[in-house]
Amino acid sequence: MSETRRRRRAEGRAKAYQQARRLGWLFSVLVTVAVLCLVFFVWLFPTRIMDGSMAPALKSGEVVLCDRLGKFLRMPERGDIVLFQTQDGLFVKRIVGMPGETIELVGGHVFINSIPLDESSYVVEYVGDMKPVEIPAGCVFLLGDNREEMYDSRLESVGPVPFTDIVGMLRLRVSPIDRLTCFS
Repeated sequence: MSETRRRRRAEGRAKAYQQARRLGWLFSVLVTVAVLCLVFFVWLFPTRIMDGSMAPALKSGEVVLCDRLGKFLRMPERGDIVLFQTQDGLFVKRIVGMPGETIELVGGHVFINSIPLDESSYVVEYVGDMKPVEIPAGCVFLLGDNREEMYDSRLESVGPVPFTDIVGMLRLRVSPIDRLTCFS
């Protein structure tokens, strides 16, 4: 084989390898974009907290990531913070009562089946009274941590919230970055 043919063959291989590397990068970028779209359009979605009803745990203006699929993998439990849908919009509250329980508020303190619920880790002010309410099957009772802000299950228009109305479970506070927190 002549020197010229060898050189042309080597240059051809170098061009083919260079094109393969470019295609590899393009493929990597496309896969990354697809995975990010899957994560942020199907699994997690950002939500901005608009009021102080969950203070001090969540403050107005903070951004959290909500997990759409979490409620299908694990049944929401007492203490979980969830995003739920009503005719008035989307709201973020904490689950305090589970199906089949009787819940009442006395002096702002929650009693479940006449047993006090320890909320000292997230409630600052205890306000309000509420007559006993039995939570139907397939529903949960939601309250905000800031009990003075009252758009939660205490209202007759909201009441116990069906599991089907729970849009997602809060997983991560992403903004402000100095308050980055993972919610279980």
